[in-house]
Amino acid sequence: MAFSIKSITDEDVLEHALSVLQNNMPICAPTDTIYGVLAPDNKEALEYLHKIRRPSKKPFLRLLPDLSYLEHYGLELGQKSPIVLELLKIEGVSIILFNETKDFSLGFRVPQKGFIKVLLKALKKPLLAPSCNKEGEPPAICIEQAISYFKDQIPLYIDSGILKSPPSTIVEISDKINIVREGASIDNVKEILSKTDFRRYPD
Repeated sequence: MAFSIKSITDEDVLEHALSVLQNNMPICAPTDTIYGVLAPDNKEALEYLHKIRRPSKKPFLRLLPDLSYLEHYGLELGQKSPIVLELLKIEGVSIILFNETKDFSLGFRVPQKGFIKVLLKALKKPLLAPSCNKEGEPPAICIEQAISYFKDQIPLYIDSGILKSPPSTIVEISDKINIVREGASIDNVKEILSKTDFRRYPD
C-alpha cells in the first residue's frame, strides 16, 4: 500500500483526510496537542490500530466532535456530570470515565482548535486517537518521524511542521478525581478541581 503526504495548508487536505477515514483506514495528522494516528471508532479500524500501533490492546483515547457524543457510549455521569462537562471544555484536557460497574474505562477529549476540530466537525463521528508512535516509542514530533514508524501502514500523512506542544492533561474520574498526567492547561484543571469536594491528587 502506498502512502501520500499532504500539507496542513493544502486546499484539498480535508477532502483527502475524510476519504481515507470513511474507508476505515487511519491517517497521521496533528491533533490539538501532538501528532496522532486517527481512525474511525469502529471494530474494523480498532483491530487495525491494535495491529500497527498497540499490540497490547490497551484502550485508545477518543476525540469527540462535541460534548453530545458522550451519550453514544452509554456512560452515566450522575453527580459528576457538571465537572466532566466543564473539564472537557478546556483546551488540551482528556478525561477517563468508567462504566457503572467499573469493569472498563474510556478516555475522551473534545478538541477546541485547529485542523482536528474542523475534521471532526466535517466527519461527524468520534475518532480513535493514540499518539503517533509505535507502542513504547516516543511520540513523533514531525511527519518524517511518523513515517519512519509506520511507512505504508498509514495511507495519509498530514504535515504541520514540528509539533512540540505538551501532551494533554489526563484526569481520571471515578469515585474520586485523579490527575493521571499533567500536561496542557494543567493550571486551569487544578483551579476547577480545587472547587470540588471529591478530588484526589497523585502523591
